[in-house]
Amino acid sequence: MTVEKDTDEQTRALALWNASNPKDNSSEQGGIVPAGDGAQAPRGRSSLVAGLVICALGGVIAAYIPMLGCFAIGCGAVITLAARSPLQSIATLACTLVPAAIVAAVAQVATVPSVLVACAIGIGTAWASARSRLSLSVAFALITCGTLALIGVDVIQLQSMGSSMADMITQLVNVYASGIGVSSVSAATQVETLRATLQVYWPSAYLVVALIEFLCALLGVRASAKREDLRVTMPTLIEYDVPVWLVGVLVADILGLAAVGVVPQAYTNAVNMVSANVLVALRIAFAIQGFAIIAWLIQTRHVGAFAGACTIVAGLFLEDQFYVMTIVGLVDVWKNFRHLPRGVKTTIQSNTDQDQKSA
Repeated sequence: MTVEKDTDEQTRALALWNASNPKDNSSEQGGIVPAGDGAQAPRGRSSLVAGLVICALGGVIAAYIPMLGCFAIGCGAVITLAARSPLQSIATLACTLVPAAIVAAVAQVATVPSVLVACAIGIGTAWASARSRLSLSVAFALITCGTLALIGVDVIQLQSMGSSMADMITQLVNVYASGIGVSSVSAATQVETLRATLQVYWPSAYLVVALIEFLCALLGVRASAKREDLRVTMPTLIEYDVPVWLVGVLVADILGLAAVGVVPQAYTNAVNMVSANVLVALRIAFAIQGFAIIAWLIQTRHVGAFAGACTIVAGLFLEDQFYVMTIVGLVDVWKNFRHLPRGVKTTIQSNTDQDQKSA
């Protein structure tokens, strides 16, 4: 009985000693990260303060060079947002947007709203990447919202000045025509063609700007995630796969172009402009899918660097002249040339093994 009593007392004393020294237990866990919505992603080598400083610098740079600023914001925001903390998200927004707005307002190198739109694209890309939610639909939404916001900023600014986008385009074309010295009938015809084209396709310029800012932010996220060893799996071109609903948008857009001649005269220009610019966006989306197939072929067939570069150049030429890559990307929606695991809910960040067939 005395031995059992001494054993019980030793056991209780050991349990109390372990409870008062939790560091020993935590050191044996091997850094296991709990699963669930409240789980925190593993932190990299840089601290939260370093990430916020990078975000602030990105906001300042965005006031001068928005695309470079998006890259810096992507680098810093993916560090600060990796922990999935609401307070850190608020700090990221404040440290990015406030310096950007102040510098843009004081230096007057760009309008404050347009700079804030660029910062929002960078933060949105980093936020979706840090939470592994960067699907193609989310990417399209970021680019679309960024495009509409940039257009809205300039339209509102022009209206406040008593002007419009059409007037600004006319002035730009007139300056261009006076600069080259239009003297022949053919040159005058070309200038008028340029004027008519810009009057229809000017929204596509904002689309390209928003797309480049998104890609720069994505590159920043990739660089930072690799350096900090964050648990963020980045997309590859081979995995690019447009959603099926985009085909429905294409059909509706073609119907809109066909309906230009039957809609009331008051809506003809608006319908034609919207349909034409949506078609440009869809061409970009499907053409990228066509080049994703080329990248897949280069990888699976073990094509050399020189032959691969020549293939890409040939693809660019064929796309420019005959829309070949757009057609290939559209056909791939049904044919699935790369044997992607469709029907499974994935994101463009999931590096799942692809069923690749070599010759």
